Amino acid sequence: MIDARLHLLVAVCEYGTVTAAAEALYRSPSGVSKQLKELAAELDVDLLERHGRRVRLTPAGRRLVTHARALNAQWETALSDTTAAARELCGPIVLGAFPTAIPSILTPAVLRLAAEHRLLEPVVKEVFSGEILTALESGAVDLGLYVADESTSRIGDSHVEVTGLFDDPIDLLVPEGHRFAGDGPVRLEDAAEEEWISGHAHQDAYIELAAATRAIGYAPRVAHYVQELTATTALVAAGLGIAAVPRIAVTVPHPAVVQVPLTGEQVPRRRILLALRRGSGDNPRVAAAVAALRASLPGHGTA
Repeated sequence: MIDARLHLLVAVCEYGTVTAAAEALYRSPSGVSKQLKELAAELDVDLLERHGRRVRLTPAGRRLVTHARALNAQWETALSDTTAAARELCGPIVLGAFPTAIPSILTPAVLRLAAEHRLLEPVVKEVFSGEILTALESGAVDLGLYVADESTSRIGDSHVEVTGLFDDPIDLLVPEGHRFAGDGPVRLEDAAEEEWISGHAHQDAYIELAAATRAIGYAPRVAHYVQELTATTALVAAGLGIAAVPRIAVTVPHPAVVQVPLTGEQVPRRRILLALRRGSGDNPRVAAAVAALRASLPGHGTA
């Protein structure tokens, strides 16, 4: 068994502070600090040093993290091999995902796992896309779904394996009775004169919408700056604008709102990726969770 304090050190490296690492791992900051001090004392080296109000790893600490990551990958391989000999899958498996993936993908996946492996203990954890790789490397989750963009493209020499899962199209959300609320899909070009409800400039909703409209020659006229789906739906239902929403996000229809698919050359979409710790893919628990996730995708598709 790998010393649990090494996981704490890796988490501090990933999250940047003892407090953030402790929160991610459901520990107290004082407890994490105490265990890392004990580890440093046993090794007779300084692992952390003060840098203003934060701490950072010393050269010795960074080197130990490198070894810890290699050990973690070997441990994942050992767990996979050992678990493969078990007659029945059991124990916890933590699935992390961004909020809109939880009702549409993780929930049916967990139900499937519970039905097929009664001793398995799936746990759902909400993790935003920009934090999923860190959560994996620190051990906070066992596998994770996230949206590919510039902020989540860091894999490099990471001890995380990433594969494509599926593309999630962006649809229009319009009020009932709107000219787009007919039977068929519409082109994004046809919405050039509409008023939009979207996120702030730094948020996903706006970035995705602006990129798609810019490609066809216009900038969206944003009337209200909202990203959270419930609030967006309420504004759309009130007739205050239209919105662009991921297809998997709308799991509970609103009686006064219509979800309309887009067509044409510029249909915005999100690329959804699946990430695992390196060496864990052959672990039967992880493999079962991945199979359940894939079986829960829209249309049962795979990338």
